[in-house]
Amino acid sequence: MREYNHHGIYFVYPENWTLEENDIKTTGGSVSIANEHGAFWSLTKYPFGTNPDDIIQEAVETMQSEYTNIEWDRFEKIVLDKLVVGFEMTFFYLDLMNLATVLCFEQEEQTFAVFWQTGNQLIVCDSETVPVEKVMEAITHSLLRGK
Repeated sequence: MREYNHHGIYFVYPENWTLEENDIKTTGGSVSIANEHGAFWSLTKYPFGTNPDDIIQEAVETMQSEYTNIEWDRFEKIVLDKLVVGFEMTFFYLDLMNLATVLCFEQEEQTFAVFWQTGNQLIVCDSETVPVEKVMEAITHSLLRGK
């Protein structure tokens, strides 16, 4: 596993995934990671106090404009003492089922949005075959936990 530990943001991610930063030091900046099969996970910073519902609703509306027959479920849960709100979405693209999640939380006087998307893929992780969706959840959990 590799570690990202910059600008007050920490998470771990698979060693063979690529990382790209886009001015993460500033509000509106992002950091993204992706695997060779097109699955990706992205973190974007917003000003503290930005309404998480506005962020996640905008993401769902964007997905609806891109994909037909998209289904979504809103969630709200406490993860590691943080309120996390978001949507889980499923849709078909090129006859393959895809999964996407957008979620928001506040941490250290900033609002963060995580967006990830993957096909129905499996990868080998620690000699075990797991859905990429579980890897995305683990990356997000490491972000929420911090260092």
